[in-house]
Amino acid sequence: MSIKRDISWRVNLVFLLLCGFALLIIGMGFKIQIYEGDSLRQQSASITRMDTIEGERGNIYAEDGRLLATSLPFFDLRMDMRVLSDSLAAQLDTLAASLASYFKDKPKQEYLNLLAGGRKPPQNAYLLVKSNLDYTDLPVIRTFPILKHGKFKGGLILENRTKREQPFGMLARRTIGYVRENAQPIGIEAAQDGYLRGTQVTRSMYKINASTWVPLFDEGGAEPKNGKDVYTNLDINLQDILDQSLRNALYRYKADHGCAIVMEVKTGKIKAIANLGLNANGEYTEEFNYAIGEKSDPGSTFKIAALTALLDAGFITDTTIVNIEGGKKKYYDQWMQDASYYPYDSITVTKAIEISSNIGISKLVDQFYRSTPTEFIAALDRMGLTQPSNIDIQGEPNPLVKKPTDKDWSGITLTQMSIGYEVELTPLQMLTFFNAIANDGVMMQPYLVNSVKDINTEIKRTKPTVLKKQICKKSTAQKVRQIMKGVVERGTAKSIYNPNFSVACKTGTARIAKEDKGYKPVYQASIAGFFPAEQPEYSCIVVIKSPTSGEYYGGQVAAPVFKDIVEKYYSSKIKSHPPINQPDKAKSANTKPPIARSGNKKDLETIYQNLGFTASAAPDDFDWAVAEWKDQSLTLKSMKIIDNIVPNVMGMGLRDAIYLLESQGLKVKFSGYGKVAGQQPSWGARCRKGDVVSLELN
Repeated sequence: MSIKRDISWRVNLVFLLLCGFALLIIGMGFKIQIYEGDSLRQQSASITRMDTIEGERGNIYAEDGRLLATSLPFFDLRMDMRVLSDSLAAQLDTLAASLASYFKDKPKQEYLNLLAGGRKPPQNAYLLVKSNLDYTDLPVIRTFPILKHGKFKGGLILENRTKREQPFGMLARRTIGYVRENAQPIGIEAAQDGYLRGTQVTRSMYKINASTWVPLFDEGGAEPKNGKDVYTNLDINLQDILDQSLRNALYRYKADHGCAIVMEVKTGKIKAIANLGLNANGEYTEEFNYAIGEKSDPGSTFKIAALTALLDAGFITDTTIVNIEGGKKKYYDQWMQDASYYPYDSITVTKAIEISSNIGISKLVDQFYRSTPTEFIAALDRMGLTQPSNIDIQGEPNPLVKKPTDKDWSGITLTQMSIGYEVELTPLQMLTFFNAIANDGVMMQPYLVNSVKDINTEIKRTKPTVLKKQICKKSTAQKVRQIMKGVVERGTAKSIYNPNFSVACKTGTARIAKEDKGYKPVYQASIAGFFPAEQPEYSCIVVIKSPTSGEYYGGQVAAPVFKDIVEKYYSSKIKSHPPINQPDKAKSANTKPPIARSGNKKDLETIYQNLGFTASAAPDDFDWAVAEWKDQSLTLKSMKIIDNIVPNVMGMGLRDAIYLLESQGLKVKFSGYGKVAGQQPSWGARCRKGDVVSLELN
């Protein structure tokens, strides 16, 4: 029984002790919660916080998959100086030397002072050693003294950050855009931010000094998901053409800024868009999207809208005669005149457009719409010129098209509108109209983004959208295109005529209004059109604002840019025109073929086959051949090659000549370029292996 009582006593004692500890814990909790809670919560809030981290932002790609914008990883090198043992701390001098030698940004002593300062009490737990390290720097840094021991022994801390980069620099920079703190988001980056932005998760941070917060690196937390990738319609090769052509013109004509756009006619895809403005350093950079965001008087390019309205209503035909009255006419108290004097009065409508006669177009609009100006405005509305294009990025203003009910409508407003004044549109809005003319009257919505993908899974695709099913009759659009073709062949844009392909366009020159100060001698040169003229594939507009070199007409300033864009792009796209040998292949087969010089038999066979000729070879097996035309047949005969005799390489290309001579053990020297025009020693001479044959190319 004594044993039982002894055990019972001990159990009860333990129970009482446990109850005592429980009461003590409850009491301490009560004290903390009731009496010290507010103070502790304030103290905790001052040294901890929750930050938000995001997944990696998605990429933006060109049509062919080349990167237009991506997030590149950058790192900050930091050190926790508290974890360094005395033996490792003795190596700070060596570490400073390694850092100075690798980065070459400051001397060893400066690095040593930084590191030694971090070791002084209180030791720095988050010492910033170097910012903005590239990913390729990391393997090198991890081999440095002290740092090679890692985080817990060497104090190595690598803080990952991302930086948005555009690999092609200024190409389409303003259109691609950006999203950043303390700045308004713009471009595709802003419009597609919902797809590009990764998901967010919270991260605990604690404060180690007055200005530094360190992540706690919570384990097991949810990882943020990366953003989606956006694929655009931009053709980076065409973008480069636009940028260079526009830039050259801006420098040449000392202009303030300019823009150029190319659109695919059938779909409305924006294939390239360039915006260049003069900065304080005298350089042209992409800082503002003039093509989409700047509206102004379009000038004479708007005459095509007036022409379309007149033709579609049946008021005129392309052969209607109009008297331009010597290029000068008074409407109410205001004189209007043509830009140039022409030695005739009565001309056709076609001619009036070709020479861009202000009097010719304004008289016709005044004649047929003066009593009913609302019908002219209604025609512009049907042609989509009173509404924005609704492109898929921000920043497009509404067009300014006056109405007879407006307070500032006057007796001359109608005639001024007919030649592109007292209306304001952006270059993109004008191009959308011209694109509809090229598309038989069907107006397409311009768009930049083709699709959105999550890795390789397509989650969104933009389909071509019709803004207006028919802005005019199909026959009207075809007639307008034919008239615009004459502008290039005989009119104000004849300087860009190229017989190798057809282009239809309209030039424009406008005096720019400065707020309430009226029209000052500041000009805008422009040109809009499409190519090829018969079956348009692409439409294009070029606008150059405030040229100051003395030339300012659209046909002088903007037209050469249009021509450069069209020629370079048109020549680079084989599908845009039939192969030159295809239509005449059968005909060429019945003519005498060009006789090639001696060369490799397989190469000669391939060349003649592509030209539409069948070359029969002699029955002997040989590698080098001579072409012979006899009795309406082409034969490749073996080229005689004899040991220790210099072969005949006259007329060969350098590659074949070197190969043949060196295969005979000879050495070759050459000068010039082209085909072999001379050889020394001459062919047929005796030779030995190692002899040198000199070739003269021409």
